[in-house]
Amino acid sequence: MRQAKPWIGWGNITNITVEIARDFLPKQLEVLEALKEKTTKFVLYSGAFRAGKTLLLANIAIRTCIENPGCVGFLGSLTYPQLRDVVFTVFKQEIEYYQKALDKKGVPITLITKLVTSTGAMRAEFWNGSMIHFKACNDELKLRGYTLDFFGLDEPIDIDETIFTQLVGRISGNVLKKPFGILTTNPGSENHWIYRRFFESGNPKYKTIKTTTYDNKLLPDYGEYIKSLQENFDDDWIKRFLDGDWGAFSGQIYKEFNPSVHVGDFTKRDDIKYYIAGVDYGTRNACCILTIGVTDKREAIVVDEWYHSGKTSRETCERLKYLDSKRYHYRKIFVDPASLDLITQCKQAKLPVEGGENKVEPGIAKVKSLIKKGLLFIDKHCLYTIKEMQSYRYERDKLNHNPSEKPLKVDDHSCDALRYALFSFKAWKIRTRIGWVKQSLWDY
Repeated sequence: MRQAKPWIGWGNITNITVEIARDFLPKQLEVLEALKEKTTKFVLYSGAFRAGKTLLLANIAIRTCIENPGCVGFLGSLTYPQLRDVVFTVFKQEIEYYQKALDKKGVPITLITKLVTSTGAMRAEFWNGSMIHFKACNDELKLRGYTLDFFGLDEPIDIDETIFTQLVGRISGNVLKKPFGILTTNPGSENHWIYRRFFESGNPKYKTIKTTTYDNKLLPDYGEYIKSLQENFDDDWIKRFLDGDWGAFSGQIYKEFNPSVHVGDFTKRDDIKYYIAGVDYGTRNACCILTIGVTDKREAIVVDEWYHSGKTSRETCERLKYLDSKRYHYRKIFVDPASLDLITQCKQAKLPVEGGENKVEPGIAKVKSLIKKGLLFIDKHCLYTIKEMQSYRYERDKLNHNPSEKPLKVDDHSCDALRYALFSFKAWKIRTRIGWVKQSLWDY
C-alpha cells in the first residue's frame, strides 16, 4: 500500500512538497498512525520473519529527523555487527532513496552532511541540525548522558530491560513535543519484559501492532517463498518467525516446562521427606537460593526461592543458616563451585554444603529428564524461577542467526541454582544395570 504524498518540512524552505513513493504494508501504516496518537508514547511492531521491521524503523527515524530540525534520535541493537550490518545498512539504503527523490525534484539539499562509521561513535548528521546516534545495546552504562527526542530498538527481544528503562529516561523532548520510542522485534517468551509491558500492563502509553510473514504481500515470489519456509523449518520456528506468536520459541531450552502442569500450590504437601538447596551466587548479578523438597517418589519440588542482587557472601551465608535452622534442615546444599568464599563460610558455619557439579549440558539434560518424567514441580510463589524456566535459552552467533549449545547468560540464576542441586544430588544419579536403585530416598 502506498502512502500518498507525505509532507516534509525543510527547515527554512517551507513551500516544497516532495512525494516519497515508498510502499508500506497496512500493518506498517498502523505503526505510523499509532505514533501520532496523543496517549501513545511507546510502540511495539511485533513482526515475524521478513515483516519489514528494520525498514520501518529506518523510515520513522529519517522522517522524524527531516520534519523536526535539530532533533536527536537513537537507533540500537544488541551487538555492533548486528547494528552495522543490519540497522545501519538499511538506514543508508533508505537515505539514498530519499536523496534520489530530492534530486529528481531538483531540491538543492544534501540530507546527510556527515556520516560517522567508526565503532562506538556511529552517527548520522542531517543538514537541518538533526542527528541520529547508532549504538550497540549490551551495557546500559554506555547509554548514560544522552539527551534524546526519540529512540528505536531493533530486535530488543535479545536486549536487557535495563537498556529500555535507561533510554526511557533519556527522551526529554527538547525538540519533539511528544518524544517516543519504537521497538521492532521478533516474538519471544510470554515472560519477557517486552510482553509484560506491551501486552499485559494495560498502560495506554504502550501500543502494540502485530504482524506475520503472511501479511507481507510485497515479498518476491510470495507463495513459493512461504512454502519453502514451511517445508524447511520446524513448528517452533514457524510459530515464532512466520505466525508471529509469543510463547515457546526456537532456542528455548526447557520447552517441556508447562506452567499449567508443573506449577502449583505446594505449601501443604505433607509427603516431602527432606530438603536440599541449590545456590547461584553473584555480587553484581543476582544471588539465588532455591529450596527443593524431595518426596519418596523422587519428585523434586521447588518450594522456596530467595532472589536478591548486591548481596555479599556473608549475607548469603546468613540467609542459608536461617533457612537451615528455622525451616528446612537441609540434607545438602549445592553451591556454584566458583564461589569459594561462600563455600568456605558455609563450611565454617557447619552447614552441609559442597560445590555443585558445573557440567552445563549434562545438568540441563538432567533437568529436562525430570520435567519429562513428571518429577519436577515449582511452587507458584517462586516467581523468578517460573519466569526463567520459560525464558532460558541458548546463545546465538554474533548476528543472532545460528544457535549454539551454550545457554545465554541472561536471567539464568534460578536455572543455574536448580541445575547445581538436581544434577549434583545423588538421589537422581545412582543407577544399577537394571535401573534406579530401589532404596528409599529417605535412606540417603
